[in-house]
Amino acid sequence: MFRTLCNTLVVVLAALCLASAVALAATVTMSGTVQNVDPQQGRLMLSSEEGTTVELYAPAELLTGLQNGDAVEVKVSGQKAMFIRRQVGVQRPDMGGALQLQQPAGELKWP
Repeated sequence: MFRTLCNTLVVVLAALCLASAVALAATVTMSGTVQNVDPQQGRLMLSSEEGTTVELYAPAELLTGLQNGDAVEVKVSGQKAMFIRRQVGVQRPDMGGALQLQQPAGELKWP
């Protein structure tokens, strides 16, 4: 009986370790503004839409062409950027630009 209890405990602990590793490796998508980019060192400082600044690491080929003030969407796993897409035509007001508003799809009718 003691042996069965120990075996069950080992299986449960292994499952918990596996579940936590999977949770840590989960990919998250976030949007924000590039504060600083250094392709040579593979570092990106991103100011998220929530107002926090995050330091991410990425291969140089993902960072090439990015500039301070660019609005981007980033897929992140831990502290590594797995995918970066620049949002063309979007500038943040706090970076000295203006949002480009789109025309409404049709006329608005008020009741």
